[in-house]
Amino acid sequence: MRNNTVRAMPTYRGLGRTFIAALLTWILSAPASGALAQDEGTAAEEEAATPVFAHGYPMRFARRPLVLDEGMVRADGRVRVGGTFGPDTFSSLDIGAAISPVDKLEIGLSTELTGAVPAPGGLSLISVIFSPNASYGDIPVYARYQYAQSDVAFAAVDLVLVLPANTDFSLTAGIPLRIVELFDLFTMDMTINVRYRNGDKYAAFIANPSNNTADFIFSGASVINVTDGGFLEIGGGVGLVNVGGGDGAKNVVELPLFLGGGYTHRGKVLTDIFAQFGWDPLMTANPPPGIDTFNIGDTWFVTVGASVHTKALFGPNAR
Repeated sequence: MRNNTVRAMPTYRGLGRTFIAALLTWILSAPASGALAQDEGTAAEEEAATPVFAHGYPMRFARRPLVLDEGMVRADGRVRVGGTFGPDTFSSLDIGAAISPVDKLEIGLSTELTGAVPAPGGLSLISVIFSPNASYGDIPVYARYQYAQSDVAFAAVDLVLVLPANTDFSLTAGIPLRIVELFDLFTMDMTINVRYRNGDKYAAFIANPSNNTADFIFSGASVINVTDGGFLEIGGGVGLVNVGGGDGAKNVVELPLFLGGGYTHRGKVLTDIFAQFGWDPLMTANPPPGIDTFNIGDTWFVTVGASVHTKALFGPNAR
């Protein structure tokens, strides 16, 4: 009996040691598993908070970078109706396109750049002006390079060349800045532009106009996504235009204002449908003869349009 008891004791001790080891292993592994689950939950929450279209490109209008992801293509179209410096109403259809051939670079023939305030009508790759006189509009060619970015801001440089199919040749250099969702609420867009114009848009108001003028423009806007798809925007700016316009020319100050909003649909393509209303300009300071300081009856505009983004068609983001 004594020999049997002695043989049984090591067996019980071995089982005890095995149970204790398993218990310690479970206790030590529980926090790690919890942390992993928490990390996975946090990642899932972040993904839900910032839904993406493809390869990390944000669905939310207010969170997008200043350039398309490499390999993406965007097509846009808009109809604009508004007043002019005269009794006739202006109306146009503008269709443009853009592509990102390499990382951080976007080129296009359009005016629907991210973070840009509404451009005048009659300016796009395909631009048809219906009134006051039927004609074709000007063609803009642009390149934008995003040279800096972080989780909260993007900075870029623009170069825009306008081929004068209808009005004046111009060359614009700009520095756009986008600060993303301040206080998790609204995005701020700011741009400084310097434009050379071969042609004086105020030439009818002075005796000896110059063919070479300059504009200095600061524009800004605030964008908020009220839902992942719905967004609202308000913007404006100040521009010193007609600089160097000739003998007797005034340096005119223009203050535009616009309100807008839209909805983004995410499917096989990313589609923004938008509408904008405003005055370009709302106020004209130091105006030439015949133009009132507040000429809102002739400078209002309404724009309705859409832009369609594809997934990356080539490059490292293509799948």
